[in-house]
Amino acid sequence: MSDWLDAEAHADRALEMYERGRWAEAEAELRKAISMNPDQAEWHFNLGLTLEMAGRDADALECYERAVELLPDQVDPLLAAAVTSNRLEKFPRAIELLDIILKLDPANEAAYAHKIEAHGRLGQHDDAETTFYLAQHALPEASAQCLAVMGESLMQRELFERAEWCLKEALRLEPNMPRLRARLAAVSASVGKSQRALQLYIQELREDPGNIETLLEYGLLLFDLGRLPEAAEKFRRVLEMEPANVEAHYELGQIALSTRRFEQAHLEFELVLKLDAQFPGIRQAMGETLLRRDRLEEAREFLVQECDQLLATLKEAESSPPGIPPANDQSSNEIPELKSISRQQAGDPSVDSDTSEHRSRGGLAGLAELLLQAGEPQRAAQILEHALTESKTAELFRQLALARFRAGDRNAGSAASRRALRLDPTCIRSIHNLALAAWQLGKLRIAAGWVQRGLAINRHDDGLRRLRIRVWLAAVQHSWTTLVFGQRNRTSRSGR
Repeated sequence: MSDWLDAEAHADRALEMYERGRWAEAEAELRKAISMNPDQAEWHFNLGLTLEMAGRDADALECYERAVELLPDQVDPLLAAAVTSNRLEKFPRAIELLDIILKLDPANEAAYAHKIEAHGRLGQHDDAETTFYLAQHALPEASAQCLAVMGESLMQRELFERAEWCLKEALRLEPNMPRLRARLAAVSASVGKSQRALQLYIQELREDPGNIETLLEYGLLLFDLGRLPEAAEKFRRVLEMEPANVEAHYELGQIALSTRRFEQAHLEFELVLKLDAQFPGIRQAMGETLLRRDRLEEAREFLVQECDQLLATLKEAESSPPGIPPANDQSSNEIPELKSISRQQAGDPSVDSDTSEHRSRGGLAGLAELLLQAGEPQRAAQILEHALTESKTAELFRQLALARFRAGDRNAGSAASRRALRLDPTCIRSIHNLALAAWQLGKLRIAAGWVQRGLAINRHDDGLRRLRIRVWLAAVQHSWTTLVFGQRNRTSRSGR
């Protein structure tokens, strides 16, 4: 009897510590209570809540799972375990737990919302949509939570019109739901409605001025619109609240790089490396900065590391089962946290950020260009080959041709130039490269044909005009050499 009372006293003190935000003390009291009475499900559940507040999700999940074992028919432990499983990327387990909840409570709105999220995060968008329609049928009225996460699934598939409708409906039903306006802003930005996106971000920040994720997204949009001082101000506001925020430091480095303040960019990127050496694209950013500072050897080292790591990631992604996404950020306890849409990779439509996690400005094409500048044409060609598996554009073939030519492979370079010409028959650069390759191989008639074709497109092109002179001189020299040797041979035969 005394032990039971002592255990209750520890549990009561734990609740008091929890309410004061003193997580370590609350945990200690709960563990004492559980050691005296290990079959008390409520204490395991409360310990899970405490550990979750302390940021220890894996430990919290163990406590929730124990509470589920002790009380298998109670919804709260099941839901807590499911939400935490989603946050830890254990989506199949989350779906399993949520299905149990829906058998116990077929009208549980949160369970439907989290199940939609889990299917979406697994890339099972058809299942997410089916769950959404089941929720509409089972729930007494439309669910803002389900609409919000369904909107996120549609955003991942770039079905922006339908996503916008879902998010607007969610906002109409629940105007105070966190970050709904920010999601709508992301949709607006994705379809080119930049001014509307800016207005929505401003409204969201009026409601929640300290939301770091919203500030980062707003800053990224301002960066894309070329409003660099305003973007920098948003990232600095993030750092005022969270000085070690890696994303904000990275973006400030990109702004410094864009405005040619290379030393400042170098400092920001060095800090990112110290805070998170695996931050996506940081080595490319460092390599570019060092190139701009004429520190070629250091730049090459970073770019080679970035290239090799990216190629390994792409190879792993190709060999992994389809539909399994990389790890993402946590989800909310109330509703699934709506994720941010990654910035479009400018200049390289082939980049899939969900697969390669490669988010540097310029994407794969940008990395290939930097590798060429650093004297690594072979690696640049490997990167471009991967880019071309996703999107075959004339510009990517032109870059590949340049990389192959610089690597000394004229045949592969010529083949890439011909592929570029099929997509863009007026590409002077490709014609010039083909003419130059033929001239170098001594195929003067073919070289002259390419020069003639190029000048028919643009008769003022200086490169082709200079190459025409080279081809002509080579032809004259060849004719002269042939004539001289022919005369010598005839003289020799007549002498004999």
